Amino acid sequence: MKYLTLVLAGILAIASLDPDRAHAQDNTSVEVNFIYAFELGFGSYKVGGLNVHVYGLPISYTFKEIFGHERLNLVVNAPVFYGRFRFRHKFEDGTKLKVDQDVISVIPGVELQYEVVDNWYLKPFVNMGGAWVVYDKTNPRGLNVDDSSIFLYTFGITSLYEIFWKRFTFKVGNRISWAGNTTINGDSEESYGVLENGFDVKHPLGFTIKGYEPDLSVFFNWYRFLPETKFDRFLRDPLIVKNQYEIAMTVGTANDLDLWVVKNPRIGVGYRFGDLKAFSVNFGFPF
Repeated sequence: MKYLTLVLAGILAIASLDPDRAHAQDNTSVEVNFIYAFELGFGSYKVGGLNVHVYGLPISYTFKEIFGHERLNLVVNAPVFYGRFRFRHKFEDGTKLKVDQDVISVIPGVELQYEVVDNWYLKPFVNMGGAWVVYDKTNPRGLNVDDSSIFLYTFGITSLYEIFWKRFTFKVGNRISWAGNTTINGDSEESYGVLENGFDVKHPLGFTIKGYEPDLSVFFNWYRFLPETKFDRFLRDPLIVKNQYEIAMTVGTANDLDLWVVKNPRIGVGYRFGDLKAFSVNFGFPF
Protein backbone atom coordinates (compact mmCIF):
# COMPACT_ATOMS: atom_id res chain seq x y z
CA MET A 1 0.00 0.00 0.00
CA LYS A 2 2.50 2.01 -0.38
CA TYR A 3 0.58 4.63 -1.48
CA LEU A 4 0.00 5.72 0.02
CA THR A 5 -1.09 3.81 1.55
CA LEU A 6 -2.83 6.27 0.95
CA VAL A 7 -5.18 7.68 2.00
CA LEU A 8 -6.22 10.13 4.66
CA ALA A 9 -9.21 11.85 5.85
CA GLY A 10 -10.36 15.14 4.50
CA ILE A 11 -13.78 16.47 5.18
CA LEU A 12 -16.86 17.08 3.17
CA ALA A 13 -18.80 18.42 6.12
CA ILE A 14 -22.43 18.60 5.10
CA ALA A 15 -23.92 19.81 8.30
CA SER A 16 -26.34 22.56 7.34
CA LEU A 17 -29.42 20.41 7.17
CA ASP A 18 -32.98 20.90 8.26
CA PRO A 19 -33.17 19.12 11.65
CA ASP A 20 -36.47 17.56 10.56
CA ARG A 21 -34.54 15.64 7.87
CA ALA A 22 -32.02 14.01 10.14
CA HIS A 23 -32.00 12.68 13.65
CA ALA A 24 -29.29 13.79 16.04
CA GLN A 25 -27.67 10.37 15.97
CA ASP A 26 -27.39 10.35 12.16
CA ASN A 27 -24.09 11.11 10.49
CA THR A 28 -24.34 14.45 8.69
CA SER A 29 -20.59 14.87 8.20
CA VAL A 30 -18.84 12.93 5.43
CA GLU A 31 -15.08 12.61 5.90
CA VAL A 32 -13.30 11.36 2.80
CA ASN A 33 -10.77 8.61 3.47
CA PHE A 34 -8.07 10.20 1.31
CA ILE A 35 -5.26 7.96 2.48
CA TYR A 36 -7.09 4.86 1.33
CA ALA A 37 -7.97 6.49 -2.00
CA PHE A 38 -4.39 7.44 -2.75
CA GLU A 39 -3.00 4.10 -1.62
CA LEU A 40 -5.42 2.47 -4.03
CA GLY A 41 -3.22 4.30 -6.52
CA PHE A 42 -5.28 4.21 -9.69
CA GLY A 43 -8.88 3.08 -9.41
CA SER A 44 -12.37 3.71 -8.12
CA TYR A 45 -14.84 2.78 -5.43
CA LYS A 46 -18.26 3.88 -4.19
CA VAL A 47 -19.50 4.12 -0.62
CA GLY A 48 -22.48 5.91 0.95
CA GLY A 49 -23.26 8.20 -1.98
CA LEU A 50 -19.61 9.13 -2.52
CA ASN A 51 -18.00 8.15 -5.82
CA VAL A 52 -14.20 8.21 -5.83
CA HIS A 53 -11.92 8.06 -8.86
CA VAL A 54 -8.16 8.29 -8.35
CA TYR A 55 -5.49 8.50 -11.04
CA GLY A 56 -1.91 7.91 -9.94
CA LEU A 57 1.47 8.16 -11.65
CA PRO A 58 4.24 6.20 -9.83
CA ILE A 59 7.33 8.32 -10.49
CA SER A 60 10.59 6.92 -9.11
CA TYR A 61 14.33 6.60 -9.70
CA THR A 62 16.67 3.90 -8.38
CA PHE A 63 20.25 4.56 -7.29
CA LYS A 64 22.02 1.20 -7.52
CA GLU A 65 24.76 -0.13 -5.24
CA ILE A 66 24.82 2.84 -2.92
CA PHE A 67 27.87 3.19 -0.66
CA GLY A 68 29.52 0.66 -2.98
CA HIS A 69 27.37 -2.15 -1.59
CA GLU A 70 26.19 -4.42 -4.43
CA ARG A 71 23.14 -5.61 -2.47
CA LEU A 72 21.93 -2.14 -1.48
CA ASN A 73 19.79 0.17 -3.65
CA LEU A 74 18.01 3.42 -2.88
CA VAL A 75 14.71 4.31 -4.55
CA VAL A 76 13.58 7.94 -4.55
CA ASN A 77 9.94 8.30 -5.50
CA ALA A 78 7.38 11.07 -5.89
CA PRO A 79 4.01 9.56 -6.83
CA VAL A 80 1.49 12.07 -8.11
CA PHE A 81 -2.27 11.60 -7.71
CA TYR A 82 -5.37 13.30 -9.04
CA GLY A 83 -8.55 12.45 -7.17
CA ARG A 84 -12.16 13.17 -8.17
CA PHE A 85 -14.66 12.97 -5.30
CA ARG A 86 -18.36 13.19 -6.17
CA PHE A 87 -21.02 13.10 -3.44
CA ARG A 88 -24.74 12.77 -4.27
CA HIS A 89 -27.79 12.42 -2.03
CA LYS A 90 -31.52 12.81 -2.67
CA PHE A 91 -34.03 13.30 0.14
CA GLU A 92 -37.54 11.90 0.06
CA ASP A 93 -38.97 15.37 -0.67
CA GLY A 94 -36.81 15.58 -3.81
CA THR A 95 -34.13 17.89 -2.42
CA LYS A 96 -30.71 17.01 -3.79
CA LEU A 97 -27.26 17.47 -2.30
CA LYS A 98 -24.29 17.65 -4.64
CA VAL A 99 -20.63 18.16 -3.70
CA ASP A 100 -17.74 17.92 -6.18
CA GLN A 101 -14.10 18.15 -5.16
CA ASP A 102 -10.94 17.51 -7.18
CA VAL A 103 -7.69 17.02 -5.26
CA ILE A 104 -4.04 16.85 -6.33
CA SER A 105 -1.53 15.07 -4.13
CA VAL A 106 2.24 14.54 -4.21
CA ILE A 107 3.73 12.16 -1.64
CA PRO A 108 7.52 11.94 -2.08
CA GLY A 109 9.57 9.38 -0.23
CA VAL A 110 12.51 7.01 -0.14
CA GLU A 111 12.85 3.23 -0.02
CA LEU A 112 15.98 1.30 0.89
CA GLN A 113 16.23 -2.06 -0.91
CA TYR A 114 18.52 -4.61 0.72
CA GLU A 115 19.04 -8.11 -0.68
CA VAL A 116 19.47 -10.10 2.52
CA VAL A 117 20.25 -13.34 0.69
CA ASP A 118 19.79 -14.27 -2.95
CA ASN A 119 16.27 -13.30 -4.12
CA TRP A 120 15.06 -12.08 -0.70
CA TYR A 121 14.69 -8.33 -0.31
CA LEU A 122 13.81 -6.15 2.68
CA LYS A 123 12.60 -2.64 1.88
CA PRO A 124 11.99 -0.09 4.64
CA PHE A 125 10.27 3.03 3.33
CA VAL A 126 8.79 6.38 4.31
CA ASN A 127 6.66 8.85 2.36
CA MET A 128 5.32 12.26 3.37
CA GLY A 129 3.44 14.80 1.29
CA GLY A 130 0.35 16.90 0.86
CA ALA A 131 -2.97 17.15 -0.92
CA TRP A 132 -4.68 20.30 -2.17
CA VAL A 133 -8.19 20.99 -3.43
CA VAL A 134 -8.10 22.36 -6.99
CA TYR A 135 -11.83 22.29 -7.75
CA ASP A 136 -14.78 22.71 -5.45
CA LYS A 137 -18.49 22.98 -6.26
CA THR A 138 -21.62 22.48 -4.14
CA ASN A 139 -25.34 22.50 -4.72
CA PRO A 140 -27.24 24.02 -3.03
CA ARG A 141 -24.81 26.76 -2.14
CA GLY A 142 -23.95 27.30 1.49
CA LEU A 143 -23.03 23.72 2.37
CA ASN A 144 -20.16 23.57 4.82
CA VAL A 145 -17.33 21.98 2.81
CA ASP A 146 -13.81 21.89 4.22
CA ASP A 147 -11.19 22.51 1.54
CA SER A 148 -8.19 22.59 3.89
CA SER A 149 -4.86 21.27 2.66
CA ILE A 150 -3.92 17.86 4.02
CA PHE A 151 -0.65 16.40 5.28
CA LEU A 152 -0.25 12.67 4.51
CA TYR A 153 2.35 10.13 5.56
CA THR A 154 3.09 6.43 5.44
CA PHE A 155 5.99 4.32 6.63
CA GLY A 156 6.74 0.64 7.02
CA ILE A 157 8.78 -2.28 5.73
CA THR A 158 8.28 -4.65 2.79
CA SER A 159 9.57 -8.17 2.26
CA LEU A 160 9.80 -9.72 -1.22
CA TYR A 161 10.97 -13.23 -1.99
CA GLU A 162 11.35 -14.53 -5.56
CA ILE A 163 11.43 -18.14 -6.72
CA PHE A 164 12.44 -19.13 -10.27
CA TRP A 165 11.37 -22.48 -11.70
CA LYS A 166 11.74 -23.28 -15.39
CA ARG A 167 10.13 -20.23 -17.02
CA PHE A 168 7.90 -19.44 -14.06
CA THR A 169 8.58 -16.65 -11.58
CA PHE A 170 6.86 -16.83 -8.20
CA LYS A 171 6.85 -13.91 -5.78
CA VAL A 172 5.81 -13.77 -2.14
CA GLY A 173 5.24 -10.28 -0.75
CA ASN A 174 4.58 -9.04 2.78
CA ARG A 175 4.29 -5.53 4.15
CA ILE A 176 3.49 -3.91 7.47
CA SER A 177 2.84 -0.19 7.35
CA TRP A 178 1.22 2.73 9.13
CA ALA A 179 -0.48 5.61 7.34
CA GLY A 180 -2.19 8.75 8.47
CA ASN A 181 -3.26 12.25 7.69
CA THR A 182 -4.18 15.50 9.27
CA THR A 183 -5.63 18.70 7.88
CA ILE A 184 -3.30 21.68 8.08
CA ASN A 185 -5.67 23.42 10.48
CA GLY A 186 -5.72 20.32 12.69
CA ASP A 187 -9.51 19.86 12.60
CA SER A 188 -9.35 16.29 11.29
CA GLU A 189 -6.89 13.48 11.89
CA GLU A 190 -6.92 9.78 11.07
CA SER A 191 -4.43 6.92 10.98
CA TYR A 192 -4.34 3.14 10.75
CA GLY A 193 -2.04 0.22 10.07
CA VAL A 194 -2.14 -2.32 7.26
CA LEU A 195 -0.74 -5.84 7.08
CA GLU A 196 -0.45 -6.97 3.44
CA ASN A 197 0.32 -10.45 2.13
CA GLY A 198 0.48 -11.36 -1.55
CA PHE A 199 1.44 -14.09 -4.00
CA ASP A 200 2.27 -13.59 -7.69
CA VAL A 201 2.82 -16.05 -10.55
CA LYS A 202 4.34 -14.92 -13.87
CA HIS A 203 5.04 -16.81 -17.11
CA PRO A 204 5.98 -15.81 -20.69
CA LEU A 205 3.25 -16.23 -23.31
CA GLY A 206 5.43 -18.05 -25.83
CA PHE A 207 5.48 -15.63 -28.76
CA THR A 208 7.33 -12.43 -29.66
CA ILE A 209 6.33 -9.01 -30.94
CA LYS A 210 9.16 -7.10 -32.60
CA GLY A 211 11.68 -9.11 -30.62
CA TYR A 212 9.92 -8.77 -27.26
CA GLU A 213 8.20 -11.71 -25.57
CA PRO A 214 5.05 -10.74 -23.63
CA ASP A 215 4.38 -12.33 -20.28
CA LEU A 216 1.35 -12.54 -18.02
CA SER A 217 1.14 -12.54 -14.24
CA VAL A 218 -1.70 -13.15 -11.82
CA PHE A 219 -1.55 -12.18 -8.16
CA PHE A 220 -3.67 -12.32 -5.01
CA ASN A 221 -3.33 -9.91 -2.08
CA TRP A 222 -4.89 -9.79 1.37
CA TYR A 223 -5.13 -6.44 3.18
CA ARG A 224 -5.72 -6.57 6.95
CA PHE A 225 -6.40 -3.12 8.40
CA LEU A 226 -5.13 -2.62 11.94
CA PRO A 227 -7.32 -2.32 13.80
CA GLU A 228 -9.64 -1.04 11.05
CA THR A 229 -10.38 1.87 8.76
CA LYS A 230 -13.74 3.51 8.24
CA PHE A 231 -15.70 5.23 5.50
CA ASP A 232 -18.38 7.75 6.43
CA ARG A 233 -21.87 7.26 4.98
CA PHE A 234 -24.32 10.15 4.96
CA LEU A 235 -27.15 9.65 7.50
CA ARG A 236 -25.90 6.10 8.16
CA ASP A 237 -23.36 4.45 10.39
CA PRO A 238 -19.80 4.43 8.98
CA LEU A 239 -18.67 1.43 6.96
CA ILE A 240 -15.99 -0.40 8.99
CA VAL A 241 -13.35 -2.09 6.85
CA LYS A 242 -11.05 -4.69 8.41
CA ASN A 243 -10.31 -7.02 5.49
CA GLN A 244 -9.96 -6.61 1.75
CA TYR A 245 -8.86 -9.16 -0.84
CA GLU A 246 -7.55 -8.43 -4.31
CA ILE A 247 -7.27 -10.54 -7.43
CA ALA A 248 -5.38 -8.95 -10.30
CA MET A 249 -3.42 -9.57 -13.49
CA THR A 250 -0.64 -7.72 -15.27
CA VAL A 251 1.10 -7.90 -18.63
CA GLY A 252 4.68 -6.99 -19.48
CA THR A 253 7.68 -8.44 -21.28
CA ALA A 254 9.87 -11.37 -20.32
CA ASN A 255 12.97 -9.67 -21.72
CA ASP A 256 14.18 -6.19 -20.77
CA LEU A 257 12.27 -3.26 -22.25
CA ASP A 258 13.10 0.39 -21.68
CA LEU A 259 10.14 2.61 -22.50
CA TRP A 260 11.31 6.21 -22.32
CA VAL A 261 12.30 6.58 -18.63
CA VAL A 262 10.43 3.47 -17.49
CA LYS A 263 12.31 0.18 -17.27
CA ASN A 264 10.37 -3.04 -17.80
CA PRO A 265 6.91 -1.44 -17.58
CA ARG A 266 3.90 -3.49 -16.53
CA ILE A 267 0.21 -2.68 -16.46
CA GLY A 268 -2.85 -4.57 -15.32
CA VAL A 269 -6.25 -4.46 -13.69
CA GLY A 270 -7.54 -5.69 -10.35
CA TYR A 271 -10.66 -6.11 -8.28
CA ARG A 272 -10.85 -5.74 -4.51
CA PHE A 273 -13.59 -7.34 -2.46
CA GLY A 274 -14.39 -8.06 1.15
CA ASP A 275 -15.61 -5.27 3.42
CA LEU A 276 -15.33 -2.77 0.53
CA LYS A 277 -15.34 -3.31 -3.22
CA ALA A 278 -12.97 -1.40 -5.50
CA PHE A 279 -11.57 -1.55 -9.02
CA SER A 280 -7.94 -0.71 -9.77
CA VAL A 281 -5.34 -0.29 -12.49
CA ASN A 282 -1.93 -1.53 -11.36
CA PHE A 283 1.66 -1.28 -12.56
CA GLY A 284 2.81 -4.67 -11.33
CA PHE A 285 2.92 -6.73 -8.14
CA PRO A 286 2.81 -4.04 -5.42
CA PHE A 287 5.74 -5.30 -3.38
